[in-house]
Amino acid sequence: MEKFFSPRSIVVFGASATKMNLGQIVLLNNKQIGYEGNLYGVGSQEGDVNGIHIYTSVASLPETPDVAIFLTPAKTVPGLMRECGEKGITHVVIESGGFSEYSHGDHTLEYDVLAVAKKYNMKVIGPNCVGTVNFDMKMMMPFAFFKNIPTGGRLGLISQSGGVGGSYLRAVAGYGIKPGKFAATGNKLQLDEAHFLDYFIKDPKTDIIAMYLEGFKRGREFFDLARGCDKPIVIQKSNRSPISAKIAQSHTTALSSDDSVVDGAFRQAAIIRVDDELEFVNAIKVVRMPLMKERRVAVLSRSGGHAVLTADACAKYGFEMVPFPPSFIEKLKTIYKTRVIAHQNPLDLGEIFDYTIFTDILEEALKLENYDGVLFNHLYSSDFEGEMSRTFLAGVEKLVEKYAKPVCLTMISDREELLKIQQSQPFPIFTSPLEAATALHVSRTYHELKTLRDGRGKLPDYSLDLDMVKTIRSRCVHEQRIALTDEALTICASAGLQPVKDMLIKNEILPEKIPLHYPLAVKLVSRDASHKSDVGGVAVNIRNKKQLSETLVSMKDKIQKIANPPAIDGYLLQEMAPEGIECFVGGRRDPAFGPVIVAGLGGIFIEIFKDTSIRLAPVTPNEAANMMKELKAYPLLQGARGKKPADCQALVDIICRTSALLAACPDITEIDLNPVIVYPEGQGASIVDARIFFEEPTVT
Repeated sequence: MEKFFSPRSIVVFGASATKMNLGQIVLLNNKQIGYEGNLYGVGSQEGDVNGIHIYTSVASLPETPDVAIFLTPAKTVPGLMRECGEKGITHVVIESGGFSEYSHGDHTLEYDVLAVAKKYNMKVIGPNCVGTVNFDMKMMMPFAFFKNIPTGGRLGLISQSGGVGGSYLRAVAGYGIKPGKFAATGNKLQLDEAHFLDYFIKDPKTDIIAMYLEGFKRGREFFDLARGCDKPIVIQKSNRSPISAKIAQSHTTALSSDDSVVDGAFRQAAIIRVDDELEFVNAIKVVRMPLMKERRVAVLSRSGGHAVLTADACAKYGFEMVPFPPSFIEKLKTIYKTRVIAHQNPLDLGEIFDYTIFTDILEEALKLENYDGVLFNHLYSSDFEGEMSRTFLAGVEKLVEKYAKPVCLTMISDREELLKIQQSQPFPIFTSPLEAATALHVSRTYHELKTLRDGRGKLPDYSLDLDMVKTIRSRCVHEQRIALTDEALTICASAGLQPVKDMLIKNEILPEKIPLHYPLAVKLVSRDASHKSDVGGVAVNIRNKKQLSETLVSMKDKIQKIANPPAIDGYLLQEMAPEGIECFVGGRRDPAFGPVIVAGLGGIFIEIFKDTSIRLAPVTPNEAANMMKELKAYPLLQGARGKKPADCQALVDIICRTSALLAACPDITEIDLNPVIVYPEGQGASIVDARIFFEEPTVT
């Protein structure tokens, strides 16, 4: 990978010797920026462009370049790559478009490229990309030219889109953030975001990693790398709408859209997710400072109105605005001879005009153990107070380093002044109280997620009867059906997931003895009905044998009167579970990330409220406990309004066991446990109903 960022020589295919074209632009860009390596072109005519020689074949090149860049028609690329392979070139960037993105699913050209790459052990970026940039090395593969971007940066930027990547490079530079290296992945035929993430994690010159992504090629590998990364990772992930609109067979599929899985994976790996360019830039800015460890914030403001706006912004993110201690106010009065309008938090400094003491006041606030971060609103006129303000800014930077606390500084002045400061000053500034508070929220959230990730603990070692799962799957495949309810519950029991006590009967005729205690529930067992209640296949609170017999006959009669009635494979009799909180635990296989576990409020309202938390499976007990804490319904589990706390430990165990079962059994595509009745603390939990779907066998 290093050759893509530090090549000693580059050859561009498709460079014209007679007229300006994209290939020629790439060569001239590198010449202009000051690239010190050797540059070559290969085109239809031999010639020279600004001292760069254009050859007519790769065989004619005087050396073997480190990297080949293709800007030729797509159909020519495989053949030219073979010539590169014979020359010994192993690193290729295909900037050309015209592959499967334009060919309506025809992957012939891409297969040809991969075959050549495999034969010659090549690494390939693209197609349809702009390659890499190393600002320190003054090496630039894109045909766009990025002027006035300073060197010495520690930011690694990855973008699936060359256009978005280019705009973000200009954006971060415009806000005083120096990018170090950049890579565009394009169609990700071979190298993808996981490869570049791995490179930037290992790169000693990269401190922060930022990305724009539209999708994942190897989501699980990406996740594993991110979870083990100590460097901040900021990602804007687009394509947030569901990819598939198919009717779900299970609650799990309905509740775990592609984007919700991404959200869960990002939280689990402590990735900072943003939604637009400004959030992208501000997140990068704030993680360059010490992180906000708790939620206590001090607000200092030169404007009373902006102090109020800051208080509202802090309330939005749940920050604690602890009052300033009297000793702090007294120190301001006696030592610094200052007057403040209101002795509270936020502190209005509107009557102080001596800038020389702003830094002292800020330092006194940072000294206080009552606060974990500071928001400072600095309102000033650039014509009269610009130089003093920039001096104050330099002092803030030193204090942040000294006290290891974040200070989100809102500079409120004319636009030209702010643009000048952002471009010339390395310390991050913000232009509104809400923007500053949002950045501080990002800092706090990132610290929290990092703490949870690093304290995830170990995976439990469960005893799983995988042979039982295989036996039931084989039966289902042979009979071309889904797993029946009793089979699903049997699989659950084999994994230590305890269902309520039950028995299966094949028809409505009752046996002499029923080894169950009333009241009972009756559930249809059918290969055709995923949701039994939708076809009248559920009855509850049956008090005696006579009522049970009548219920079975009535249920059969109602089902048979339905248009296209489902098959009746039997009836499951279950003891009614004691009163508790109805929860849901499920899992599925995501095409990018693999096994996913979902937990939340269950029962009949599950898809209405959609109160769920998602993680990649398997999860540890600590991760499962954190999933529950994310739920809006968590106060119910804690014992809201005088009720006893639920047995959260039992629910944690069910989440972990379900995630382990899904991770260990690739044949299971989806699993639904709903409802899971969680009893009061110390009394456990029971699985009342379950659905399990298997992967359909591949037809050869």
